[in-house]
Amino acid sequence: MNILPINKIILASFAFALTHWKKIVEISILPVLISIPFLSILPDILSVMDSVFSGEDVSAVQPPEYLMLYLVLFFYGYLTLSINMYKLVILGESNVSSIVPVLKFSQIVRFVGLTVFVGLITMIPVMMTGIVFLQLIMYFLIVPITLNFINIAIEKPFQYKWQLNFPSQVNLFFLQAVLPALVSMIFSALTSSIGMFEVVEWVARVIVFYWTLINLALCYQLVIKQESA
Repeated sequence: MNILPINKIILASFAFALTHWKKIVEISILPVLISIPFLSILPDILSVMDSVFSGEDVSAVQPPEYLMLYLVLFFYGYLTLSINMYKLVILGESNVSSIVPVLKFSQIVRFVGLTVFVGLITMIPVMMTGIVFLQLIMYFLIVPITLNFINIAIEKPFQYKWQLNFPSQVNLFFLQAVLPALVSMIFSALTSSIGMFEVVEWVARVIVFYWTLINLALCYQLVIKQESA
């Protein structure tokens, strides 16, 4: 039995965002503020990356000053926002603070560790073979592990085995990887083909980012409910 119906989860995600938009804005203020330094130099970083991928000589390019500090602040903002969003969905507004950032060392270490693990597992086969499609295959295989991000947020131990049948795992993969990528590609194509403002593309990316966090937490709720039953 498929316990993760795509249509219902998509509708529930948007419904949750619409009914809790004020709290979402509140918990976003601090992460956005500490991410501004990195976001301000992001165009320069993307330009250098484009030059690298196109084979241009970038040996004379100097990295932006304080790049590592800005990167750490950006990741901490992402971590704080993600954890607060998961807590908002699972535990409710009363358990989320819009002022106090995530300071628990154990949460930070576990979140960073899981992020690095997922990144390495999905990227190493690509780096070894050059076949980009392997990244999707590896992410599909380990996508249930990403449910542990919610366990980190609500301070529960890791769970290494999840009772997900094949259709449910396919749907989780679609909601977390395929659909967000498709939406981003569509808006990117529209921006370049019909002259849409680039800001529209970035707004779409931000919406997809928040929506992805919410639907992962909703999927977690359904999986835990099924396991307890």
